Amino acid sequence: MTELMQVLYDYTLNTGFTAILSCEEYRSLNALLDRLGGRLRQELAADTWDTLTKYQDALAEQRDTELEAMFRATYAMCKELR
Repeated sequence: MTELMQVLYDYTLNTGFTAILSCEEYRSLNALLDRLGGRLRQELAADTWDTLTKYQDALAEQRDTELEAMFRATYAMCKELR
């Protein structure tokens, strides 16, 4: 990403993106994930929990890469519309 794109991307993540995710549906989903994570923590053996944590980290990294790709595509589209 160019320096300008990085600044815009960081700004979007820190402001507009989080504001949009403050809806009830997102809060409910987070609460569900917290409850399920707590149950898994209680029921899984330590080595299995470590594997699950690594899996979740990989999914988060994948999601971040997809978000950046969506941002880049949107940025390119906006440039074309000018």
